[in-house]
Parts: sequence; C-alpha cells; structure tokens
Amino acid sequence: MIEFNFKGISVSAMVEMERYDYRDNSGHYKTRFNRNTLVTANFWGFVIDNDLYELATVKSTLNYFMQAYWKRSSRAGSKIELVTLLSHHNGGNPQELYLVARQKDGIHSLEISLIEKRTSAAKIYLSGQEVISLDIAIGKAINLLTPVCKIIEVDI
Repeated sequence: MIEFNFKGISVSAMVEMERYDYRDNSGHYKTRFNRNTLVTANFWGFVIDNDLYELATVKSTLNYFMQAYWKRSSRAGSKIELVTLLSHHNGGNPQELYLVARQKDGIHSLEISLIEKRTSAAKIYLSGQEVISLDIAIGKAINLLTPVCKIIEVDI
C-alpha cells in the first residue's frame, strides 16, 4: 500500500487480492489469486481513479516543469511556458484542475489549482523539491497499475 499526503493532495495505491481454490481436470487442488490494484490521486476532491491517461498527464507535466526548471534556473527572467488542464463533469458539478508554471521575483513554482463551478476551490504553489516528491509518488502509483484480468474458460 502506498499513501502520500501533502497539502491537500493525496496519492494512494492499494491491492485487493481475490483467492480462488479449485480442482483441475487431473483432480489436483490448486489456488489462484487475482490482483486488483486501486490507484487514486486526489487533488482537493478532484479524484483520478485508475485512469492511466490522467495520471500520465499529471506525471508528464511534473516532469516537464522540472526539466524546464533546471534548464532555466541559471538564466534569470526566463519564463516556463506550461499550462495543463484536466476536466471532470460529475453530474452537474464541473471541475477543472490546472497545473501552471509561475515565476515571481526570479523564483519558479508550479501552481496547482482546482476550479469548481467557475470559482476557485483550492490553490497551492509547489517548489522544485515538492514537485519532485509528488512526481515520485505518482510514478510509484502508476507502476502498480495492473491490466484487467479476464478469465476465459475453455471446454475441451
């Protein structure tokens, strides 16, 4: 199990194991386990559940920000061009998660903000180290995702 909590952002991964005991055609008793991984990233109520596209989008945004951060840290005044948007339409409650690179007084930070019903619900500014920590947590959770297990019964 993985749990990461930081300033209202949480990343978790949990595995549920299903055990099946059966007897094969030869009469031998066997046991099989199905593994179901539940990966969740929660940004103040904007929940990403087992969605590889959205998790990969957040992770790639964090990676891009860090690459641009290190590249531009030696040149004062350089701006990082980065705006990423994820949208959910939860039955009349539209949510938008923005990841935007900001710069103030020569210091770069990543702004993560949640917009609900066209108003700002939460906002945070992350430093380079905090972005790396979040990137590691999301990367570990993505690595635990497993494909859907389909059981195909064959009658011979």
